[in-house]
Amino acid sequence: MRFFIILAFAIAGLCASLQAQERTLTVVADEWPPFSGEALPGGGMSLDVISTVLRRAGYTVDTRVVPWARIIDGARNGQFDIVGSLFADAELAQFLSYGTPFYTTEVQLVQPVGGTHRFTTVEDLRPYAIAVGEGFLYEDEFDHAEYLNKVVVTTTLQAVQMVAYGRVDLTLDSVDVVRYIIDEIDPSLVERVTFVPGVLAAQELHMAVRSDLEGSAQIVADFNRTLAEMRADGSLDALLSKHVHDRNG
Repeated sequence: MRFFIILAFAIAGLCASLQAQERTLTVVADEWPPFSGEALPGGGMSLDVISTVLRRAGYTVDTRVVPWARIIDGARNGQFDIVGSLFADAELAQFLSYGTPFYTTEVQLVQPVGGTHRFTTVEDLRPYAIAVGEGFLYEDEFDHAEYLNKVVVTTTLQAVQMVAYGRVDLTLDSVDVVRYIIDEIDPSLVERVTFVPGVLAAQELHMAVRSDLEGSAQIVADFNRTLAEMRADGSLDALLSKHVHDRNG
């Protein structure tokens, strides 16, 4: 009898998993090349990886690029199921369940060419005007440093251009994002801006599932398991190389 009870629970769990995989998961990320973007191959590295992993795990996926403010509202009210292109954040973790990270990027400050800044501590940035993206997450201490002179802008491109033309002293973002801007969007910036020596943070890129979504724990588990399989067989590295191989120099 005990065997049949265990078997019944196993079958019920399998049926629940299959039912969960039959629905379409809506995966969203904001415009943040090369990690996510409307015009990027596969929607950018983050959406490409997340959708590939989930489809390999048996899920049907719909990916969208939407503004960050809509993402947060949509994740809270049930409009969106999964958020991509995320750094770990304690506030987001209150309503999102994070999966295993699939990429690591470094966050560095950007200064004009010829600048003499060198990053040591967040406190040392107090004298400078620093362009930051509205709602962007960079590094916990920096994000919560209300004493800094932060000039809020809409995009990293705008922030880097403000540094280039002397409207602010510094900005910051993932080195992959800044290199994409210089390589693909505004090559003239290569003669105007440079990275500040010193890394503010090494940040891991995640996807996270809406915690109140039915079967969210199973989705995270399936994602983590399949991501590990792809990491082991080399298919994850091959997928990542499509998006970042020419920006790591």
